[in-house]
Amino acid sequence: MTQPQATPRNGLAITTLIVGILAFLTGLVPWVGLLLGLSAFALGVFALTRGQSKPLALTGGSLGAVAAVTGLITTIALMAWLIGAPGSA
Repeated sequence: MTQPQATPRNGLAITTLIVGILAFLTGLVPWVGLLLGLSAFALGVFALTRGQSKPLALTGGSLGAVAAVTGLITTIALMAWLIGAPGSA
């Protein structure tokens, strides 16, 4: 008797991809792109260690990494602008 093959569960990898796409789309928004990007990257690493779908997890994690770097740059630029704004002292 043959046993039915277990269906691979890719919920975490799909979540990684969705969060990665959202992070990529909001990457230029200070703080939002940074936080979503870091979340997508962490989810991607976690999905890969759990044996989820490799292409989905890598794509979502990569989009998250790009968004995190972009979000970090825009957040630093915003903070520098706010600190150096005339009349803020």
